[in-house]
Formats: sequence, structure tokens, C-alpha cells
Amino acid sequence: MERLNELCDIIEQNPKQFLDKLPWICQQCPQSKLLRAESPRFSQSHLNAILAVTRILSKIVDTTDENAKFVVLDFLQTVPKSFHRSFWPYSLSLESISAFYCSFLGYRMVEGYLLRAAQRSDIFAHTLIWHLQGESVEEIVKDGAFDKNASFQEILSEVRQHIVDGFTPKALNFFSREFDFFEKVTSISGALLPLPKEERVAGIRRELEKIKMQGEDLYLPTAPNKLVRGIQVDSGIPLQSAAKVPIMITFNVVDLDGDHNDVKPQACIFKVGDDCRQDVLALQVISLLGDIFQAVVPNTRSRSQMGETTDGGLYEIFQQNYGLVGSTTFETARANFLISSAGYAVASLLLQPKDRHNGNLLFDDVGRLVHIDFGFILETSPGGNMRFESAHFKLSHEMTQLLDPSGVMKSKTWHQFVSLCVKGYLAARRYMDEIISTVQMMLESGLPCFSRGDPIGNLRKRFHPEMSEREAALFMINVCTDAYNKWTTAGYDLIQYLQQGVEK
Repeated sequence: MERLNELCDIIEQNPKQFLDKLPWICQQCPQSKLLRAESPRFSQSHLNAILAVTRILSKIVDTTDENAKFVVLDFLQTVPKSFHRSFWPYSLSLESISAFYCSFLGYRMVEGYLLRAAQRSDIFAHTLIWHLQGESVEEIVKDGAFDKNASFQEILSEVRQHIVDGFTPKALNFFSREFDFFEKVTSISGALLPLPKEERVAGIRRELEKIKMQGEDLYLPTAPNKLVRGIQVDSGIPLQSAAKVPIMITFNVVDLDGDHNDVKPQACIFKVGDDCRQDVLALQVISLLGDIFQAVVPNTRSRSQMGETTDGGLYEIFQQNYGLVGSTTFETARANFLISSAGYAVASLLLQPKDRHNGNLLFDDVGRLVHIDFGFILETSPGGNMRFESAHFKLSHEMTQLLDPSGVMKSKTWHQFVSLCVKGYLAARRYMDEIISTVQMMLESGLPCFSRGDPIGNLRKRFHPEMSEREAALFMINVCTDAYNKWTTAGYDLIQYLQQGVEK
């Protein structure tokens, strides 16, 4: 990789000397047939050629060689496939892959592609701007230095302005209304911070009543196919967080391509003044593990909020919401809870999310479990990294009441749960390299989850690649047994109840 960077530096200093070689270099790049293969594998020479072409085009923007431009744009289309380890040469380390992306994506050629794509799609342009704004916020780290790369920071506002300058008057109007509307919604989170907890629900309602709809084409940023028809002003819920005030708000929405008279509720979570990239990283891994989590979850309530409406535990709440034990509705909800809990058990084993109090557990209207707030994952945990929550995933007493009515790990539903956990873990092991690569790409991001220990090495250890399938299955069974009503789980819920008032 160092030799390649030296070559690119030479090209950058004398780009015109290489211009007559451009057609030949393009021939060394991966061709269309390879790019469109279901599972392409590139050689080191392919990658070298791509970087060389990109560097030349970044320095000589007025070249008439359209073929060279198409070569780079075609390669951009394969980026989703590149998350599979088989995409890369065996000799290329994960560090070299990250270096390749830094070199490739740092060139103005890619910026040009993004700007042209933004002109073709308002939604893509909006998404890109939101990402740029998220990366543009500088945060001070402990030694007083900024955690973002300075040269990268310099171009963010410039690229954003180029996108906005490329809008037509109609597109600019759409952009202004969409961003103004959700800026007002998001800012409520910050406005609640100085308010006492008992006044926050009323505070959300006051702020929501001030917000007016600005057209019928506004959409949820996390679900562009959902058009907003209004806000349920009584729906605002402040979620539990020690430092921030995330809020959940329910919108009335219609499907973009569906019946616009069919209005449905859709809940969204907003949080201001926080770096959500760690949450995004966790969700990417969860998505790889089976798409069991969505950024926008309809009709959810937190476990803590559910506890405010009944004195019973989860078992009693499910009977209240879904009918008597044994009824079709109750057993369907129990099955949904079982399946989603198994998925999160595997995800939790790998990602090690902590701070799993009941305010960070949501349930949708059909009984599925959803985890939120991944502020502590991998090597970090609350309380100065006390690692108090020692179970690999949360399986509290009230959760075991639903999963194991026998109370002694002998129920049919308990065996179903453990079986799903084992199957999920074994499946995840087969994609170990892809999952690790996804996490490793953020290693230099400055995120707190990479600030201590050996997060990548320990993530790999949790896959136990040295184990046979039988050994791995037994390991996962033991993980489930260890998590069963573990005292540290109950202890953490008690601490959160006493300190934060989170229902246990």
C-alpha cells in the first residue's frame, strides 16, 4: 500500500505525463463483466489501477476520456459488495482495505459523482446533507484535540454548499421545508434538558403544538417512503438517558406509493447533541445479523413506560394487552417476543451493549422486543467502565416468565428460544469476517467504543473461530443459561430505578 501511495503522489505531481497512458491503465482496471458478477474478486493490480485512474482524473478534470470516468463510476456501484471479505485479495489485510477506501474516497472524482447523484434525487441529496452535518460537528476529546480528521472536515461544508447550489428552485423549496420541519422537532430534545423530569411530557406537547405542517410532501428522514400528514401532539415521550433527553414522537403517515387515505401511526426517536454514529454502527451489525431492528419502529412503547400503566410484570402486561395465556393473540405475541429476543441475544453477545435498563427496551404492538441506545458497546460500560452487567445479554426474571413458564428451564418455549439462539450464533460465525470488517472500518473514527482495550480482537474471540460447530453450540447454550435471571441484571435494574426512576 505504501508503494501504491508513492505512485499516486508521483501521478499527482505530474498528471499530464501519465495522461497518454490513461487508456492502458483503464484496461488494467476490473472490467464490466467482473464488476457485475454476483461475487466479484479483485486483484491487487485491479485496485492499483483504479486508484491511479482516480488520481489522474482528480487532477485533470477537463479530460475528454469518458471511458476513464465510466470505469471509476462503475467501480463505485460495487461498494455494497465490498463488505464481503471475499471481495478483496487474500493478501490484503483489513488495515490495507481501510487505507484503500481512504485513498479512493478522498478524491474529487468521488465528490463529483456524489454531486451528480444528488442532482438526480432530492432524497439522496437530503440524506447526504444529513450525513455531512453529522460529520461536521467537532467534539473535544480528553487531550483537547478534535477527534475528526482536519482535512476531511475542511471539505464537508464545501460539499454541502455545492449540493445546495445545485438545487433547482423547486428542489430548494422542498429541501428548506423538510429540514426546517425536522430541525424544529429535533430541537425539542435539547429544550427539555433543563426541565425537571415531571415537566418534560408537558414540555414536549407545548413544543409540538408550535410546529405546523409545511406541505404534504414531507417525509420521515429514517423512512423516506412515509409521508407525514401530522404529529400526534399527545404522543411525545421522554426516554431514559442520564446525559441527554431522547424523545419518541408519533407521526401520522401514509405510504408514498400506497393509499394516501390510509393514515397510520409511526413512531420516531430523536436525540440532539449526541454522536449517533456508534448507534449506527450497532444497527449495521444487527442488520447483518438478520435485519431484526429498524431505525423507525412503529407503535412502540418502552418497557419502563409500560410499567407505568400496571403494577404487574411483563407476563401480566402481555395478558393485559394480548389476552389470556393460551389464546391465539397471546401466544402469537409470545412467539414474536421469543424470536426477537433470540435475535438480540446473539447481537448482544457480539456487540456487548450495556446500560440495558428497561428504558432502553421497547416493545411494538405485536410483542416484538427492540433494543435502543447503543451508547455503551464493545469495550465500554457505564460507571467508569465498571462492567457491572456481566451477562452477555439481558434475560431478567420477568422476561424468563414469558420464555420459560416452568421457571426451571424445562419449558417448550425455553427450548425453542435456546435453539434459535444457537442457530443464530452458528449462522453469525459463518459471516465472522464480514461482521468484523464492518466494525473495523470505524476503528479510527474516535468513537468511545474503540477507546480502550482490544475491541476488534475481543469481538473476534466472541465468535470462537477455534471451536467446532458442536462446541460453539454448547457455548451458546451456556451463554443462555448464564444470562437466565442473573443477579447482576436484577441489580442494575434496581440501581436504575433508585437513581433514575426507571421502572424495573
